[in-house]
Amino acid sequence: MATLSLGVAAPALAAEPAFPLGGPSAQVLQPYPDTGAPKERSLRYNLSYVGPGNSFPGEFTITVDLSKVAGVASVRLDPAKPRPNCAASATAIVCKQQGLSVGNGSNSFDLLVSAAQGSKNGASGAIAVTGKVAGASVTPVTTTMTVGGPDLLVGELKLKADVAAGEQQDLPLAFANRGTLPAKSVALELDTSAGLEPAETYDNCRRQDHGGMGDTTVCLVEGEFLPGESYQLAPDSPLHLKTTERAYRDTLRYGVIPDPAPGKDAPAGKSATGKKLTLVKASAAVPVTESNLDPRVARRAEDTDLNPRDNERSFDFDAKGAKADFEAVTASPSGKVGDTVVAELGFRNKGPAVISHLRSGQSVARADIVMPAGVQVTDVPRNCRAVNADGSDRAEQLGAPRYFCDGGLFADVPGTYASRFAMKIEKAVANAKGSVTVGEPVPGGTKQHAFDPVAGNTTAAFVVEVKSGASPSPSASASASPSPSASASASATPSASSSTTAAGGTGGNLASTGSSVGPVALGALAAVAVGGALYVGVRRRSGGHA
Repeated sequence: MATLSLGVAAPALAAEPAFPLGGPSAQVLQPYPDTGAPKERSLRYNLSYVGPGNSFPGEFTITVDLSKVAGVASVRLDPAKPRPNCAASATAIVCKQQGLSVGNGSNSFDLLVSAAQGSKNGASGAIAVTGKVAGASVTPVTTTMTVGGPDLLVGELKLKADVAAGEQQDLPLAFANRGTLPAKSVALELDTSAGLEPAETYDNCRRQDHGGMGDTTVCLVEGEFLPGESYQLAPDSPLHLKTTERAYRDTLRYGVIPDPAPGKDAPAGKSATGKKLTLVKASAAVPVTESNLDPRVARRAEDTDLNPRDNERSFDFDAKGAKADFEAVTASPSGKVGDTVVAELGFRNKGPAVISHLRSGQSVARADIVMPAGVQVTDVPRNCRAVNADGSDRAEQLGAPRYFCDGGLFADVPGTYASRFAMKIEKAVANAKGSVTVGEPVPGGTKQHAFDPVAGNTTAAFVVEVKSGASPSPSASASASPSPSASASASATPSASSSTTAAGGTGGNLASTGSSVGPVALGALAAVAVGGALYVGVRRRSGGHA
């Protein structure tokens, strides 16, 4: 009988890691001028680390091949952002880098590009960026450079700023092409904050929700949009802006992007409504006006438009009679003397309006928290500050009788915004009771919000239950109470939901339940107020610019 010998199977070889290079897929260049120096554009390329782990050793060699843009574009390293170990020639730029890690700023490099002298309008070529490293592969990226291009200017909309829930306004979007080449397609974009939404739906439009903070709608329209011409919405495909009951202080940001890069989120070809948004030549030229957006923000069209600063505009609205019911949120922790307990205290927005102070940068609310006698705070949330019993400032943050907590810039519906306190039970005090009051911040406390129609739930009692094993003190020591400007006294009866605390959040972070959005940093204003710099149907997949 033959004997079958089974050898030990060789271990499977792990696949080599692949590190992607990111950069724009296209870049238009101002034609070479008759006099003066050509206008340079900035390009950034980024080598991204993809795990496992946080780093990869070895020497990376990145090569920028310039051979196919000879006579089309002039390319050089940006001297304002120097990078070591780079060598440039007429046909290539080669940079070396030792190792690759997560979040390392040296993983990117910047180029300056301009039209080459003698180049013609419409001439094009491609920059190929490749990489090599032992034991891994680098995914290349190619950027098509074109001399000349579209320069789309979006027309200013004359809208009514004071609105009410249920109202609709016409959005007669129009734009002009002041460039040197036609656009073969355009993306019309509407970023609407929480209380606004487009009234119509079209098959070539795609909408994306931004977690309760608003929506971005992008409509992709094919065609040839010629230099020197203006275009407007076709009569059979209008757009209207609807104000909803969620409106308070809202913003519309609108724009037009030429030749957007296709993406996997592009509007599907299947018909849903049987209607498409279309464009026709405008009956009158679109007036030339400066955009009201900060140039640092208006950058969505910087790859495909000769002047991306005039592609977008914004408009602010105020909703008349907007109402939002802010309710105090308290907790009922329990423990024995000597225990440290946790309570999440704050407020919830029961709506209907979404309250946003992204324009002003002021907090939407203050939670005024009075601690019950017998406990001492040992950990203060980052968004809270200690005050004395009368609401005056104090330096020591631990063990204070009272705290003011910043509610952030945005309160969604339904959203709960609570701050996590840790406190030690030092002694049992009979009938000790604190409170949580939510309202508009004022010196020394809070006052009822003008938009809040319900006064009875802005204050709730806060009690820490001391379990058996500890004897109460002979008499209850006085608890601090909010200042006269507060909307209710500290001893108010808890609301029906007073035992509910917000889930999540550690280390004193402001927690949010019922909403995917917590407090928003002021630095995020430009991106968040109107949905951020997202493209929905046609978002550019590029490394961006410097």
